[in-house]
Amino acid sequence: MDAVRIEHAPGRFVARLDGTEAVRRGDVLDIQSTYTPPEQRGRNVAALLTRAALDYARAEGLRVVPTCSYTRRYLERHPEWAPLVRERGR
Repeated sequence: MDAVRIEHAPGRFVARLDGTEAVRRGDVLDIQSTYTPPEQRGRNVAALLTRAALDYARAEGLRVVPTCSYTRRYLERHPEWAPLVRERGR
């Protein structure tokens, strides 16, 4: 796999092969969507993007709302991120 470079712009984290939508409102980062094109799946790109968004949230002192189903599954597999999670509506 080619090296994946993840870029952050306000409201969005982007990798050359994949993209995730993340919106920051106040002290909350809502990870809304992670999408990997079918031909790129199985290359760990979605996990890299999710990790970049979580690293950003931790560094900025933000809580994370995992609206994205992939992000929710990632968090279930990686409980070390649990302190960042804020459920929707709270």
